[in-house]
Amino acid sequence: MTTRTLGALQVAALLVSASYGIGFLFGSGEYALRYGMAGAIYGVATGLGMIAMAVFAGRLWLAGRAVWDLLGDRSGDRVRRLVALLSIVWMAGVLAAQIHGAVAVVRLLGAGPVAAHAVAIALIFAASRFELRAASLAFAGCLAASAVVLLYALVRSGGVELYAASLPAFAHALPSLGVTQAFTIAIGVGLLVCTGADYHQFVLAARGPGAAIRGCLLAGAGLLLLAFLPPAVVLSAVAQPSWPGVADAKQVVPQALSLAAAEFAAVAGPVMFAVLGMAALGSGAAVLRAMVSALEAARPRSASTSPIVLAAIPMAVAAALTATGLPIVDTMVSVNVVYIASVGVSLFGLLRGKDGDPVDETWSIAAGFAGAVAAFLPTWAGWSIPNVELIALLVGLASATVTRVVLHRRHGEPGYRTVRR
Repeated sequence: MTTRTLGALQVAALLVSASYGIGFLFGSGEYALRYGMAGAIYGVATGLGMIAMAVFAGRLWLAGRAVWDLLGDRSGDRVRRLVALLSIVWMAGVLAAQIHGAVAVVRLLGAGPVAAHAVAIALIFAASRFELRAASLAFAGCLAASAVVLLYALVRSGGVELYAASLPAFAHALPSLGVTQAFTIAIGVGLLVCTGADYHQFVLAARGPGAAIRGCLLAGAGLLLLAFLPPAVVLSAVAQPSWPGVADAKQVVPQALSLAAAEFAAVAGPVMFAVLGMAALGSGAAVLRAMVSALEAARPRSASTSPIVLAAIPMAVAAALTATGLPIVDTMVSVNVVYIASVGVSLFGLLRGKDGDPVDETWSIAAGFAGAVAAFLPTWAGWSIPNVELIALLVGLASATVTRVVLHRRHGEPGYRTVRR
Protein backbone atom coordinates (compact mmCIF):
# COMPACT_ATOMS: atom_id res chain seq x y z
CA MET A 1 0.00 0.00 0.00
CA THR A 2 1.44 3.38 -1.01
CA THR A 3 2.17 5.71 1.89
CA ARG A 4 0.20 8.89 1.24
CA THR A 5 2.16 11.64 2.94
CA LEU A 6 3.49 13.91 0.17
CA GLY A 7 2.51 17.54 -0.11
CA ALA A 8 2.02 19.33 -3.42
CA LEU A 9 5.59 20.68 -3.53
CA GLN A 10 7.02 17.23 -2.83
CA VAL A 11 4.88 15.66 -5.54
CA ALA A 12 5.98 18.36 -7.97
CA ALA A 13 9.66 17.93 -7.10
CA LEU A 14 9.50 14.17 -7.66
CA LEU A 15 7.63 14.55 -10.95
CA VAL A 16 10.19 17.08 -12.21
CA SER A 17 13.12 14.90 -11.13
CA ALA A 18 11.59 11.92 -12.95
CA SER A 19 11.31 14.00 -16.14
CA TYR A 20 14.53 16.02 -16.15
CA GLY A 21 17.22 13.62 -17.30
CA ILE A 22 19.81 13.02 -19.98
CA GLY A 23 17.15 12.61 -22.66
CA PHE A 24 15.58 15.92 -21.67
CA LEU A 25 18.92 17.74 -21.44
CA PHE A 26 20.91 16.30 -24.34
CA GLY A 27 17.88 15.76 -26.57
CA SER A 28 16.72 19.37 -26.23
CA GLY A 29 20.23 20.63 -26.90
CA GLU A 30 20.60 18.45 -29.99
CA TYR A 31 17.27 19.68 -31.33
CA ALA A 32 18.26 23.29 -30.59
CA LEU A 33 21.32 22.93 -32.79
CA ARG A 34 19.02 21.72 -35.58
CA TYR A 35 15.87 23.82 -35.08
CA GLY A 36 16.79 26.77 -32.87
CA MET A 37 14.53 27.55 -29.92
CA ALA A 38 12.05 24.96 -31.24
CA GLY A 39 14.43 22.48 -29.60
CA ALA A 40 12.45 23.11 -26.41
CA ILE A 41 9.55 21.08 -27.84
CA TYR A 42 10.35 17.95 -25.81
CA GLY A 43 10.39 19.84 -22.52
CA VAL A 44 7.28 21.81 -23.45
CA ALA A 45 5.43 18.58 -24.32
CA THR A 46 6.50 17.05 -21.00
CA GLY A 47 5.27 20.09 -19.06
CA LEU A 48 1.94 20.14 -20.90
CA GLY A 49 1.58 16.42 -20.21
CA MET A 50 1.95 17.12 -16.49
CA ILE A 51 -0.74 19.80 -16.67
CA ALA A 52 -3.02 17.41 -18.57
CA MET A 53 -2.45 14.75 -15.89
CA ALA A 54 -3.77 17.21 -13.31
CA VAL A 55 -7.21 16.86 -14.94
CA PHE A 56 -7.59 13.28 -13.70
CA ALA A 57 -5.02 13.26 -10.87
CA GLY A 58 -7.78 13.57 -8.25
CA ARG A 59 -9.70 10.58 -9.63
CA LEU A 60 -6.46 8.62 -9.94
CA TRP A 61 -5.69 9.34 -6.28
CA LEU A 62 -9.18 8.26 -5.20
CA ALA A 63 -8.85 5.02 -7.18
CA GLY A 64 -5.62 4.32 -5.30
CA ARG A 65 -4.07 2.40 -8.20
CA ALA A 66 -2.27 3.29 -11.43
CA VAL A 67 -4.45 3.10 -14.52
CA TRP A 68 -2.66 0.01 -15.80
CA ASP A 69 -3.37 -1.85 -12.58
CA LEU A 70 -7.01 -0.86 -12.98
CA LEU A 71 -6.96 -2.15 -16.56
CA GLY A 72 -5.47 -5.44 -15.36
CA ASP A 73 -8.09 -5.71 -12.62
CA ARG A 74 -10.81 -5.29 -15.22
CA SER A 75 -9.42 -7.42 -18.05
CA GLY A 76 -7.43 -10.11 -16.28
CA ASP A 77 -3.84 -11.16 -15.68
CA ARG A 78 -3.13 -11.83 -19.34
CA VAL A 79 -3.71 -8.17 -20.19
CA ARG A 80 -1.73 -7.10 -17.13
CA ARG A 81 1.24 -9.17 -18.31
CA LEU A 82 0.87 -7.89 -21.86
CA VAL A 83 0.92 -4.25 -20.72
CA ALA A 84 3.99 -4.98 -18.58
CA LEU A 85 5.69 -6.46 -21.63
CA LEU A 86 4.74 -3.49 -23.81
CA SER A 87 6.12 -1.06 -21.24
CA ILE A 88 9.52 -2.32 -22.35
CA VAL A 89 8.85 -0.61 -25.69
CA TRP A 90 8.75 2.95 -24.38
CA MET A 91 11.40 2.28 -21.74
CA ALA A 92 13.71 1.12 -24.55
CA GLY A 93 13.53 4.66 -25.91
CA VAL A 94 14.49 6.11 -22.53
CA LEU A 95 17.37 3.64 -22.22
CA ALA A 96 18.50 4.49 -25.75
CA ALA A 97 18.60 8.17 -24.74
CA GLN A 98 20.94 7.32 -21.86
CA ILE A 99 23.16 5.30 -24.19
CA HIS A 100 23.23 8.24 -26.61
CA GLY A 101 24.24 10.52 -23.74
CA ALA A 102 27.00 8.24 -22.51
CA VAL A 103 28.28 7.79 -26.08
CA ALA A 104 28.38 11.56 -26.61
CA VAL A 105 30.48 12.02 -23.48
CA VAL A 106 32.86 9.13 -24.26
CA ARG A 107 33.38 10.40 -27.80
CA LEU A 108 34.25 13.87 -26.50
CA LEU A 109 36.92 12.14 -24.41
CA GLY A 110 38.52 10.86 -27.61
CA ALA A 111 36.97 7.45 -28.31
CA GLY A 112 35.75 6.43 -31.76
CA PRO A 113 32.04 5.79 -32.51
CA VAL A 114 32.17 1.98 -32.23
CA ALA A 115 34.36 1.99 -29.12
CA ALA A 116 32.16 4.66 -27.49
CA HIS A 117 29.02 2.58 -28.04
CA ALA A 118 30.70 -0.54 -26.69
CA VAL A 119 31.97 1.27 -23.58
CA ALA A 120 28.62 2.96 -22.88
CA ILE A 121 26.61 -0.27 -23.24
CA ALA A 122 29.07 -2.26 -21.13
CA LEU A 123 29.14 0.32 -18.32
CA ILE A 124 25.34 0.68 -18.18
CA PHE A 125 24.95 -3.10 -18.14
CA ALA A 126 27.55 -3.40 -15.36
CA ALA A 127 25.97 -0.60 -13.31
CA SER A 128 22.59 -2.32 -13.47
CA ARG A 129 24.03 -5.40 -11.76
CA PHE A 130 24.86 -3.50 -8.56
CA GLU A 131 22.60 -2.36 -5.77
CA LEU A 132 21.67 1.16 -6.81
CA ARG A 133 19.79 2.42 -3.76
CA ALA A 134 22.76 4.31 -2.35
CA ALA A 135 24.36 4.98 -5.73
CA SER A 136 21.15 6.54 -7.02
CA LEU A 137 21.74 9.51 -4.72
CA ALA A 138 25.15 10.04 -6.28
CA PHE A 139 23.71 9.77 -9.78
CA ALA A 140 20.96 12.26 -8.91
CA GLY A 141 23.61 14.56 -7.46
CA CYS A 142 25.51 14.42 -10.76
CA LEU A 143 22.39 15.50 -12.63
CA ALA A 144 21.76 18.29 -10.13
CA ALA A 145 25.35 19.48 -10.53
CA SER A 146 24.89 19.58 -14.29
CA ALA A 147 21.78 21.76 -13.79
CA VAL A 148 23.82 24.23 -11.73
CA VAL A 149 26.53 24.38 -14.41
CA LEU A 150 23.78 24.76 -17.02
CA LEU A 151 22.60 27.94 -15.29
CA TYR A 152 26.18 29.19 -15.02
CA ALA A 153 26.77 28.46 -18.71
CA LEU A 154 23.65 30.47 -19.56
CA VAL A 155 24.95 33.50 -17.67
CA ARG A 156 28.54 33.04 -18.91
CA SER A 157 27.55 32.99 -22.57
CA GLY A 158 25.17 35.94 -22.30
CA GLY A 159 22.07 33.84 -22.86
CA VAL A 160 19.88 35.34 -20.11
CA GLU A 161 18.20 37.75 -22.52
CA LEU A 162 17.71 34.93 -25.01
CA TYR A 163 16.06 32.82 -22.31
CA ALA A 164 13.83 35.73 -21.25
CA ALA A 165 12.57 35.99 -24.83
CA SER A 166 12.37 32.23 -25.34
CA LEU A 167 8.58 31.94 -25.65
CA PRO A 168 8.19 34.21 -28.71
CA ALA A 169 11.42 32.76 -30.12
CA PHE A 170 9.95 29.27 -29.67
CA ALA A 171 6.77 30.24 -31.52
CA HIS A 172 8.82 31.81 -34.32
CA ALA A 173 11.11 28.77 -34.69
CA LEU A 174 8.39 26.12 -34.48
CA PRO A 175 7.62 26.15 -38.25
CA SER A 176 11.22 25.03 -38.89
CA LEU A 177 10.42 21.83 -37.01
CA GLY A 178 7.12 21.39 -38.84
CA VAL A 179 3.59 21.49 -37.47
CA THR A 180 3.06 17.76 -37.99
CA GLN A 181 6.30 16.79 -36.26
CA ALA A 182 5.60 19.17 -33.37
CA PHE A 183 2.12 17.69 -32.98
CA THR A 184 3.52 14.14 -33.03
CA ILE A 185 6.09 14.96 -30.35
CA ALA A 186 3.42 16.66 -28.22
CA ILE A 187 1.18 13.58 -28.45
CA GLY A 188 3.97 11.02 -28.17
CA VAL A 189 5.51 12.65 -25.10
CA GLY A 190 2.46 14.24 -23.45
CA LEU A 191 0.27 11.13 -23.52
CA LEU A 192 3.08 8.97 -22.19
CA VAL A 193 3.45 11.36 -19.25
CA CYS A 194 -0.27 11.01 -18.55
CA THR A 195 -0.20 7.20 -18.70
CA GLY A 196 3.19 6.40 -17.19
CA ALA A 197 3.06 4.36 -14.00
CA ASP A 198 6.42 5.85 -13.01
CA TYR A 199 4.66 9.24 -12.75
CA HIS A 200 1.48 7.85 -11.22
CA GLN A 201 3.40 6.52 -8.21
CA PHE A 202 4.06 10.08 -7.03
CA VAL A 203 0.47 11.20 -7.63
CA LEU A 204 -0.78 8.23 -5.59
CA ALA A 205 1.64 9.11 -2.77
CA ALA A 206 0.10 12.60 -2.30
CA ARG A 207 -1.62 13.23 1.02
CA GLY A 208 -4.88 14.08 -0.73
CA PRO A 209 -6.43 14.62 -4.18
CA GLY A 210 -5.88 18.37 -3.93
CA ALA A 211 -2.16 17.87 -3.28
CA ALA A 212 -1.99 15.49 -6.25
CA ILE A 213 -3.62 18.02 -8.58
CA ARG A 214 -1.53 20.96 -7.37
CA GLY A 215 1.62 18.84 -7.60
CA CYS A 216 0.95 18.07 -11.27
CA LEU A 217 0.27 21.72 -12.03
CA LEU A 218 3.43 22.89 -10.26
CA ALA A 219 5.49 20.21 -12.01
CA GLY A 220 4.08 21.29 -15.36
CA ALA A 221 4.95 24.92 -14.69
CA GLY A 222 8.45 23.99 -13.52
CA LEU A 223 9.13 21.84 -16.57
CA LEU A 224 7.91 24.58 -18.90
CA LEU A 225 10.48 26.89 -17.32
CA LEU A 226 13.22 24.24 -17.59
CA ALA A 227 12.31 23.39 -21.20
CA PHE A 228 13.91 26.54 -22.61
CA LEU A 229 17.16 26.34 -20.63
CA PRO A 230 19.10 23.79 -22.78
CA PRO A 231 18.19 25.49 -26.09
CA ALA A 232 19.09 28.91 -24.69
CA VAL A 233 22.46 27.62 -23.47
CA VAL A 234 23.20 25.92 -26.78
CA LEU A 235 22.22 28.87 -28.96
CA SER A 236 24.18 31.34 -26.86
CA ALA A 237 27.23 29.03 -26.61
CA VAL A 238 27.55 28.32 -30.35
CA ALA A 239 27.34 32.05 -31.04
CA GLN A 240 30.58 32.63 -29.10
CA PRO A 241 33.78 33.09 -31.17
CA SER A 242 35.55 30.56 -28.93
CA TRP A 243 33.04 27.76 -29.65
CA PRO A 244 35.10 24.74 -30.86
CA GLY A 245 32.21 22.97 -32.57
CA VAL A 246 31.14 19.33 -32.24
CA ALA A 247 31.28 16.31 -34.53
CA ASP A 248 27.78 15.21 -33.51
CA ALA A 249 24.83 17.38 -32.46
CA LYS A 250 24.29 15.09 -29.46
CA GLN A 251 27.59 16.39 -28.03
CA VAL A 252 26.58 20.05 -27.93
CA VAL A 253 25.27 20.15 -24.34
CA PRO A 254 28.18 18.25 -22.71
CA GLN A 255 30.61 20.37 -24.72
CA ALA A 256 28.95 23.63 -23.59
CA LEU A 257 28.86 22.52 -19.95
CA SER A 258 32.46 21.33 -20.03
CA LEU A 259 33.65 24.69 -21.41
CA ALA A 260 31.68 26.54 -18.73
CA ALA A 261 33.09 24.34 -15.96
CA ALA A 262 36.64 24.75 -17.28
CA GLU A 263 36.52 28.44 -16.38
CA PHE A 264 36.82 27.46 -12.72
CA ALA A 265 39.85 25.25 -13.29
CA ALA A 266 41.43 23.35 -16.17
CA VAL A 267 40.55 20.03 -14.56
CA ALA A 268 36.91 21.01 -14.15
CA GLY A 269 36.16 20.41 -17.84
CA PRO A 270 36.99 16.68 -17.75
CA VAL A 271 35.30 16.45 -14.35
CA MET A 272 32.13 17.82 -15.94
CA PHE A 273 32.33 15.09 -18.57
CA ALA A 274 32.64 12.52 -15.79
CA VAL A 275 29.64 13.99 -13.96
CA LEU A 276 27.48 13.86 -17.08
CA GLY A 277 28.69 10.36 -17.89
CA MET A 278 27.83 9.18 -14.39
CA ALA A 279 24.36 10.71 -14.67
CA ALA A 280 23.79 8.87 -17.95
CA LEU A 281 25.06 5.59 -16.50
CA GLY A 282 22.92 5.91 -13.39
CA SER A 283 19.76 6.73 -15.31
CA GLY A 284 20.45 3.98 -17.83
CA ALA A 285 21.04 1.40 -15.11
CA ALA A 286 17.82 2.37 -13.32
CA VAL A 287 15.81 2.10 -16.54
CA LEU A 288 17.39 -1.25 -17.40
CA ARG A 289 16.48 -2.63 -13.98
CA ALA A 290 12.89 -1.44 -14.47
CA MET A 291 12.79 -3.18 -17.85
CA VAL A 292 14.04 -6.41 -16.29
CA SER A 293 11.28 -6.13 -13.67
CA ALA A 294 8.72 -5.68 -16.46
CA LEU A 295 10.02 -8.78 -18.22
CA GLU A 296 9.82 -10.77 -14.99
CA ALA A 297 6.22 -9.64 -14.52
CA ALA A 298 5.31 -10.53 -18.12
CA ARG A 299 6.86 -13.99 -18.32
CA PRO A 300 4.85 -17.11 -17.38
CA ARG A 301 5.22 -18.04 -13.74
CA SER A 302 6.53 -21.48 -14.67
CA ALA A 303 9.35 -20.03 -16.83
CA SER A 304 12.83 -19.54 -15.41
CA THR A 305 15.31 -17.20 -17.09
CA SER A 306 18.70 -15.95 -15.98
CA PRO A 307 18.68 -12.31 -14.80
CA ILE A 308 21.62 -11.62 -17.12
CA VAL A 309 19.64 -12.89 -20.10
CA LEU A 310 16.65 -10.79 -19.06
CA ALA A 311 18.89 -7.71 -18.89
CA ALA A 312 20.54 -8.51 -22.22
CA ILE A 313 17.21 -8.54 -24.11
CA PRO A 314 16.15 -4.92 -23.41
CA MET A 315 19.75 -3.74 -23.71
CA ALA A 316 19.91 -5.24 -27.19
CA VAL A 317 16.66 -3.49 -28.17
CA ALA A 318 17.90 -0.13 -26.88
CA ALA A 319 21.28 -0.59 -28.58
CA ALA A 320 19.49 -1.29 -31.87
CA LEU A 321 17.55 1.96 -31.46
CA THR A 322 20.75 3.95 -30.96
CA ALA A 323 22.20 2.35 -34.10
CA THR A 324 19.46 3.98 -36.21
CA GLY A 325 21.24 7.32 -35.84
CA LEU A 326 18.02 9.17 -35.08
CA PRO A 327 18.11 12.25 -32.83
CA ILE A 328 17.48 11.51 -29.15
CA VAL A 329 14.01 13.06 -29.15
CA ASP A 330 12.98 11.23 -32.34
CA THR A 331 14.20 7.94 -30.88
CA MET A 332 12.04 8.31 -27.78
CA VAL A 333 9.00 9.54 -29.70
CA SER A 334 9.14 6.68 -32.20
CA VAL A 335 8.80 4.04 -29.50
CA ASN A 336 6.36 6.13 -27.47
CA VAL A 337 3.87 6.18 -30.34
CA VAL A 338 4.08 2.39 -30.69
CA TYR A 339 3.23 2.01 -27.00
CA ILE A 340 0.42 4.58 -27.11
CA ALA A 341 -1.02 3.05 -30.29
CA SER A 342 -1.04 -0.34 -28.57
CA VAL A 343 -2.74 0.57 -25.31
CA GLY A 344 -4.43 3.92 -25.98
CA VAL A 345 -7.79 2.56 -27.11
CA SER A 346 -8.07 0.16 -24.18
CA LEU A 347 -7.16 2.93 -21.74
CA PHE A 348 -9.74 5.25 -23.27
CA GLY A 349 -12.39 2.55 -22.86
CA LEU A 350 -11.41 2.10 -19.22
CA LEU A 351 -11.58 5.83 -18.44
CA ARG A 352 -14.94 6.22 -20.19
CA GLY A 353 -16.42 3.46 -18.08
CA LYS A 354 -19.44 3.14 -20.39
CA ASP A 355 -18.61 0.03 -22.32
CA GLY A 356 -20.95 -2.37 -20.55
CA ASP A 357 -19.47 -5.84 -20.27
CA PRO A 358 -15.69 -5.87 -20.64
CA VAL A 359 -14.09 -7.52 -23.65
CA ASP A 360 -10.81 -9.35 -23.94
CA GLU A 361 -8.45 -6.40 -24.46
CA THR A 362 -5.58 -8.68 -25.55
CA TRP A 363 -6.61 -8.63 -29.21
CA SER A 364 -7.18 -4.87 -29.28
CA ILE A 365 -3.76 -4.20 -27.76
CA ALA A 366 -2.06 -6.69 -30.09
CA ALA A 367 -3.76 -5.14 -33.15
CA GLY A 368 -2.63 -1.65 -32.15
CA PHE A 369 0.93 -2.85 -31.71
CA ALA A 370 0.95 -4.73 -35.03
CA GLY A 371 -0.50 -1.76 -36.91
CA ALA A 372 2.03 0.72 -35.50
CA VAL A 373 5.01 -1.57 -36.12
CA ALA A 374 3.81 -2.31 -39.67
CA ALA A 375 3.88 1.42 -40.44
CA PHE A 376 7.56 1.54 -39.46
CA LEU A 377 8.60 -1.52 -41.50
CA PRO A 378 9.24 0.39 -44.78
CA THR A 379 11.60 2.80 -42.99
CA TRP A 380 13.58 -0.13 -41.59
CA ALA A 381 13.92 -1.35 -45.18
CA GLY A 382 15.50 1.97 -46.14
CA TRP A 383 12.47 3.90 -47.43
CA SER A 384 12.00 7.52 -46.40
CA ILE A 385 8.46 8.25 -45.18
CA PRO A 386 7.67 11.79 -43.97
CA ASN A 387 6.04 11.98 -40.54
CA VAL A 388 6.17 8.20 -40.14
CA GLU A 389 5.66 8.50 -36.36
CA LEU A 390 2.26 10.16 -36.81
CA ILE A 391 1.29 7.60 -39.47
CA ALA A 392 2.26 4.76 -37.13
CA LEU A 393 0.23 6.28 -34.31
CA LEU A 394 -2.88 6.70 -36.46
CA VAL A 395 -2.60 3.24 -38.05
CA GLY A 396 -2.10 1.59 -34.67
CA LEU A 397 -5.01 3.40 -33.02
CA ALA A 398 -7.27 2.62 -36.01
CA SER A 399 -6.31 -1.08 -35.88
CA ALA A 400 -7.00 -1.26 -32.15
CA THR A 401 -10.31 0.59 -32.52
CA VAL A 402 -11.60 -1.66 -35.31
CA THR A 403 -10.60 -4.77 -33.37
CA ARG A 404 -12.33 -3.52 -30.24
CA VAL A 405 -15.53 -2.70 -32.14
CA VAL A 406 -15.56 -6.20 -33.65
CA LEU A 407 -15.05 -7.73 -30.21
CA HIS A 408 -17.98 -5.75 -28.81
CA ARG A 409 -20.24 -6.87 -31.64
CA ARG A 410 -19.22 -10.48 -31.14
CA HIS A 411 -19.82 -10.05 -27.44
CA GLY A 412 -23.42 -9.14 -28.21
CA GLU A 413 -24.02 -12.27 -30.28
CA PRO A 414 -25.93 -15.16 -28.65
CA GLY A 415 -23.66 -17.82 -27.24
CA TYR A 416 -20.59 -15.60 -27.16
CA ARG A 417 -18.85 -15.24 -23.83
CA THR A 418 -15.82 -13.15 -22.87
CA VAL A 419 -12.96 -15.26 -21.58
CA ARG A 420 -10.55 -13.91 -18.97
CA ARG A 421 -7.25 -15.54 -18.32
